[in-house]
Amino acid sequence: MVRKPTARHREDIFTLPSPDSPEGQHYSFVTLRPWPSLVFILPMLLAFEIGIYFAQNGAPDDKPKLVAVYLIERVVTALGAGHFGYIFPGMAVVVILVAWHLAARHPWRFDPFVLPGMLGESLIWTIPLFVFNRVVHTALLTGAQPRAQDWIDEAIRGVGAGLYEELVFRLFLITGLDILLVNVCKLNRSASLVFAVLASSALFAAQHHPPLGAEAFEMSTFTFRTAAGIYLAGLFLYRGFGIAAGCHVFYNGIVVIVSTLRG
Repeated sequence: MVRKPTARHREDIFTLPSPDSPEGQHYSFVTLRPWPSLVFILPMLLAFEIGIYFAQNGAPDDKPKLVAVYLIERVVTALGAGHFGYIFPGMAVVVILVAWHLAARHPWRFDPFVLPGMLGESLIWTIPLFVFNRVVHTALLTGAQPRAQDWIDEAIRGVGAGLYEELVFRLFLITGLDILLVNVCKLNRSASLVFAVLASSALFAAQHHPPLGAEAFEMSTFTFRTAAGIYLAGLFLYRGFGIAAGCHVFYNGIVVIVSTLRG
């Protein structure tokens, strides 16, 4: 008996329809795949890595690092690959997304209209973040307001924060907790995803404060970042890693520009 193809269950959001099926070729599903996400974020990744390289005159310096980048580097060093240095986080993004693509056996080709669509979506999805910001009366995802002469450095850091925080706190944490709770602990997937989203969002907010971050704790800032983390987690789960990272990057960039013009 041949089973007729059916629409995927909405709770199983990590299971995509076949790329060869009419449903799987729809834009809303293509954006969930790792290869389009990598192609979309690659210019941002290169901009960050090249910007950091020239800002540091080609060598690591003693300036405070983004927490997400620091965490990736610590894991890499623990695995004995510390000689890759500060370029490894960027390499890790590429390797992880390509490995995910190969494991899923997705096609390499996709319609070119997907990339402009992802760009437009990323910009549109920043609007609710500014609404959250306004309601909570707090500052930024990127941190303190930059001085005018520091806007380039802050813009570069904003790109890195958007990419690597999505990698660590959405792709790594949510996916890892989903595997642990559902596949290992055999818990309900819907409840597990709710827990993973809330836990990853709280950790995303907390990493800006001691002991990892440098910002003094403020409840309004923590509340906004937790809400933003939940929102970005929703984008990651339902619109894909690329759009979540793009939204985060563009939000940070707009904040830096507005803050600089005000300063």
